[in-house]
Amino acid sequence: MNSKAGIYLRVSTDEQNTDLQKDNLTQICKSRGWTPVFYEDHGISGSVTERPALDKMMRAAMDKEIQVILAWKLDRLGRSTQHLAGLINDLLAYDCGLCVPSQGIDTTGGVMNPASKLQLNVLAAVAEFERDLIRERTKAGMRAAMDRGVHCGRVTSVTQDQLNMARLVIDSGEVVSVRHLSRTLGLSPGTAWRLWRKVLKEKAQTRSQETHD
Repeated sequence: MNSKAGIYLRVSTDEQNTDLQKDNLTQICKSRGWTPVFYEDHGISGSVTERPALDKMMRAAMDKEIQVILAWKLDRLGRSTQHLAGLINDLLAYDCGLCVPSQGIDTTGGVMNPASKLQLNVLAAVAEFERDLIRERTKAGMRAAMDRGVHCGRVTSVTQDQLNMARLVIDSGEVVSVRHLSRTLGLSPGTAWRLWRKVLKEKAQTRSQETHD
């Protein structure tokens, strides 16, 4: 049966394009007899874990609509080792292969080559270390906030301290999601979502101003 390959393409700004990534990965698909299915995210940073095309592709992998995923480099999928490790574990659970030719990663055909095994094992170890660091920083931040009298329970409004902490978490390049902000800041999911959107909008405006300066 002809396998379908999800080709994931991402650029951080709308001014960039995915032509080089697309051409290279399409040729690899043809050489291996795979039918390409394209998923593209434009103008979205790799530090953001919730992306329309990426989410759609992962659902397709879970539903067995695609059998392998190709990416130009791992940083196209995500820049956080924790996020990458989570994605890779999901793909292994879905029995969906991962092919990143430029970095020697290939888990297709049910067999993981030595380069893949080494890189993914290192990635998993770094992700675990990163999780521990995030947990410690979160605890320290919460203790500091409580010492300043900041309420850490669920609230419907956002304090300046919580806004500043959200900016630090998102700017750190670590895993960024509504759920993560909700747990870290003690906010309801709805309030965390509005805060998440506010900070991302601020970042987009800052990038736009820097581009035109």
